[in-house]
Amino acid sequence: MHTANGRVHDLTARELGSVRIEPAGEIVVGSMGTWTLVYTVGRYGIDVGGGLRIGTRRMADWGIPQFDDPKADNYVTVGSSTPANFALRYEPRGHVRPFRAVIDVQLTSHALYPGDEVRVVLGDRSHGSLGMLAQSFPESECEIAAFVDCLSSGEYVRVPQLSPPLRVVAGSADGIEVQAPSIVTVDMPFRVQIRAVDRFGNPTAIDHGDLTLETDPSMTLRLDRADGRARWIDGARLLRPGVRRLALRSGDEVLALSNPIRVSETPSDHAVFWGDTQGQTASTVGAGSVAEYFAYARDLAGLDFVTHQANDFMMPDAAWNEIREETNAFDEPGRFTAILGYEWSGTTGAGGDRNVLFSGDDGPVYRSSFWQVAERRVEAERDSAAELHRSLRDHVRRTGEDVLLIPHVGGRRSDVDVHDPEFEHLIEICSCHAIFEWRLFEALARGQRIGVAGASDDHTCRPGLAFPSTPEMALRGGLTAVFAKDLDRKAILEALSARRCYGTTGQRILLHVEANGHPMGAAFATPLPHVIRIQASGTAPIDEITVFDRGRIVCRFEPNPPERDPARIRLTWTGARHQDRNRAINWDGGLELSQGRIIHASPLNMYQPKEGIVAASETTVRWRSVTASQVEGVLLEVDAPDTAELHFKAGPADFRFEIGEVRERDVARDFGGLGIGVAATTLHCSGDETEVALEVIDPQAASGEHAYHVRVVQRDFARAWSSPIYATIEEGKAR
Repeated sequence: MHTANGRVHDLTARELGSVRIEPAGEIVVGSMGTWTLVYTVGRYGIDVGGGLRIGTRRMADWGIPQFDDPKADNYVTVGSSTPANFALRYEPRGHVRPFRAVIDVQLTSHALYPGDEVRVVLGDRSHGSLGMLAQSFPESECEIAAFVDCLSSGEYVRVPQLSPPLRVVAGSADGIEVQAPSIVTVDMPFRVQIRAVDRFGNPTAIDHGDLTLETDPSMTLRLDRADGRARWIDGARLLRPGVRRLALRSGDEVLALSNPIRVSETPSDHAVFWGDTQGQTASTVGAGSVAEYFAYARDLAGLDFVTHQANDFMMPDAAWNEIREETNAFDEPGRFTAILGYEWSGTTGAGGDRNVLFSGDDGPVYRSSFWQVAERRVEAERDSAAELHRSLRDHVRRTGEDVLLIPHVGGRRSDVDVHDPEFEHLIEICSCHAIFEWRLFEALARGQRIGVAGASDDHTCRPGLAFPSTPEMALRGGLTAVFAKDLDRKAILEALSARRCYGTTGQRILLHVEANGHPMGAAFATPLPHVIRIQASGTAPIDEITVFDRGRIVCRFEPNPPERDPARIRLTWTGARHQDRNRAINWDGGLELSQGRIIHASPLNMYQPKEGIVAASETTVRWRSVTASQVEGVLLEVDAPDTAELHFKAGPADFRFEIGEVRERDVARDFGGLGIGVAATTLHCSGDETEVALEVIDPQAASGEHAYHVRVVQRDFARAWSSPIYATIEEGKAR
């Protein structure tokens, strides 16, 4: 850390003291343990009022420290080699990025002298606590950082650490996944990835023999820990056209089904390539190295393309040089495309976040500011999106290089009214932060021609296969599918700029949308009638396909029509507080049934171990849940009379309704914010249709430009969104 006077750059362990962390062995994700941080006071000592701050990186989801209940999880204590006294508190935003969440250890009496020791025990088990909960994602160099204020000045400086960083590793296998290309040609060989995953979704090594992959012909194989965290199978073939899903079997048991694969008799002009359009590492606010980031994307997530997007205001020149070098080193046209870029991280008032992607192997970094970078250069700042646009326009004219900007909503929200159509052809519709459908509708309402991308905005070094960590990152990371001719930077950026792409919440749903033969993203003029054709192949049964014209619903189709079942009640909740940071809503709570009994309760879309149902009886259910515009809920099987009352109390909601009411009609309550609401229904889809082919004609089409786009919603709540097709009906030709 640097300060205004810069003197802390010269301080060493002699003046500041040093820390070591015990023990230093491997940590399994999500395990409980005890770790002791030992601080040896340096030559400056510590004055009363000074102290330590101890924290992990911003996205590390270690247990939240507590200091009051010695029998409960995450109990933290502090002691010293002298009679000193300390005040402890946890501050979720108590320090500087990337170490925002810290334990504040303030010295309240008895100054500390050089050589004294302070011992902070994380997960003290001496009085019955199970320990401290470790983070849910692997990390080769996990830092528990210490900062010291020796002089009670309010200024904290990083303390040198003598022990090596901790190593967090994936857990034992909890399932197996199969991943294949979305489009292949009959009898042409292709690659398949098979990976085991732990309960947090992290790829992990496994031993498993006598496996059969149902290709044409079937392939026998075994998984071995020596293969690492994923196994690639070459030479798979399929001989029958149509949509296929590869089954991985162990005897008669199906262990996994692949994503849908469209098998064509002849090679397609455009392949479907999957990628992640933003994420970052420890070079700024995240975890892991840049090389680990690209290796994860290619080897474990099985992406076709990815870009590293470091926050510009935290990125020193050395970090940009490393990002550029690693991006170019991993880029391998035809196999894996690494796209150079960074995140212009201006405040919303300056225009808001934008991912910057270059088609070349170098590019100018126009920073929104040098807020956390020591080597400030005023001439390299572009402190508004308008200035960024002007500078990039000059760069393109000088070099001919392709540049793409993707406005997004992460922490900082991009301002929908600040839009440059020359560079900004897409918006990000989902990430680990939230689902942002509202952002698409706002842009379309303003007449912007915009497409959609899904991304992870991952900070945990898991691009393309990212899962929730902190409440700020409450969702699975999204993906972008592009229809491109080749797998290289130029072709991928051309497809993204042409809006020939769609976004998903992370599942490889196969979606094809066209209007009058024009693909996603196209803009054209046509007389009526114009026909919208949709083909969707789900990774789970498809419950709903909605066709929009900007914000207007053209039609809604239910491939698996719902029917009422009075014995089953589906309760769901959704929404976000607002459009900006701290939007997530904590829905921890439950429900109570006044008469009858709850036979069974199942979680809906609460798939992470840190969420879900925590207690259930014949009359009550309690859960943990966080939403940022995704839908979560519970499914109840009840034996109760119509007069029984169900009391729902969670998050902002506290209301009652009779069971008879929801058996007749759906119940919904609106709680304001950004779509905050609770819904109850006895309508349930029981079919298993995963393939949909639709042909839609808009009966309300009038003269002017129409923006047709499609949303797919699966039984498992996964979604896909197509980029709009812009069809203009010329004046006087509507009929």
